[in-house]
Amino acid sequence: MPPLPTRDYREILHDLEEFEALLTSLGLRHAPQRLKGTIANIREIEKARTENRLLSLNTHPRVAELVWSLVEGQELAEVFQALRYYDPQTVKRMMQKALKGPVYPLDETGASNEARNTMFELALAARLRHVGTIPTIGQEADLVVDDAGARLYLECKRPVYEHTIARNVWKARKQLQRRFNADLQSNSVGGLVAISISKAINPGSNWFMVEHENDLQQLHNDVERIHRQYCSDYDRQIDLRLVGVLYEILTPAYVRSSGLIFLASQLEIFFVEPSWQSTFPVSGDSLKQFFRRMGSGS
Repeated sequence: MPPLPTRDYREILHDLEEFEALLTSLGLRHAPQRLKGTIANIREIEKARTENRLLSLNTHPRVAELVWSLVEGQELAEVFQALRYYDPQTVKRMMQKALKGPVYPLDETGASNEARNTMFELALAARLRHVGTIPTIGQEADLVVDDAGARLYLECKRPVYEHTIARNVWKARKQLQRRFNADLQSNSVGGLVAISISKAINPGSNWFMVEHENDLQQLHNDVERIHRQYCSDYDRQIDLRLVGVLYEILTPAYVRSSGLIFLASQLEIFFVEPSWQSTFPVSGDSLKQFFRRMGSGS
């Protein structure tokens, strides 16, 4: 089961329209332009669905932009559901960053990539809330999870190219070690590297076309290959507080058996068991369950 549940296009549109109203009420005038473009594209997909011509979108001159808007639209809808519980000024500041840049990921530049990096942080926060914990956002660390005396820092990276994955993991490790050294309060402190490999695997020009949803097994294979190729040394690290790596892939997919375009996603976590047990000897079990539930989609 995917970490983000498949949702009806109309449900996604409803949430995005409410999100737009919320951001406007918070005083964001320019940042929601990307959100407006996403809404317009999903409306076009919904119109095609009601007219039973989703597959014909494959010949649409902007087909890649349309289907990627569906991916980002569902992610934004999940973020909206989570952010409504946070401080409004934090929401405003984070979304001002997250909604910069172009509607279509293929049009990203180095300057606009930070926006989708921020969206990755917020999407992980939304998933953590969904499985029963409340991460801290908008602070120096990307995400912080506190549970029963344990504290887990997450540093999130979204490499643009596959060959930069290893460097991004290294940077995240260094950032986490700085968080550990500056933390004077928690007895059990650890860190998880979180990597979105969506852009590195698929720059935004492709979408899956499969017969059945189970045929999307390739996403799991991609994650395993990336981990073996770029992070196979993680278990040999010297800092036991670095307890694992989380990977995420998001991509649009057309499933012929259902006739629908939807968000296909894969989220997998590779725990370093000795590190986890040493870092969280008492309270680590409940903390780990949050992440296992994220990965299973429950």
